[in-house]
Amino acid sequence: MGKGSAARPLPDRETFSKNFDAVFNSGPKPKAQIMREMRERRNNEGMTELHLWVTPQQKLAIEAILEADTAPLR
Repeated sequence: MGKGSAARPLPDRETFSKNFDAVFNSGPKPKAQIMREMRERRNNEGMTELHLWVTPQQKLAIEAILEADTAPLR
């Protein structure tokens, strides 16, 4: 038989049954909540969101600046 063709054995089926709803039916977070938490975390880390439309030459210049900024100091 292939991998995943049989369910894993449950050592304590009663505990599994009691916790099933709490584990599996909590549902996914709404996208707005996920994005809000991500922005808050990044803001707390001192990061800034930036969106730009640039020419290919400008892109190369910006990448060079960013790379120079992250290069280790000697």
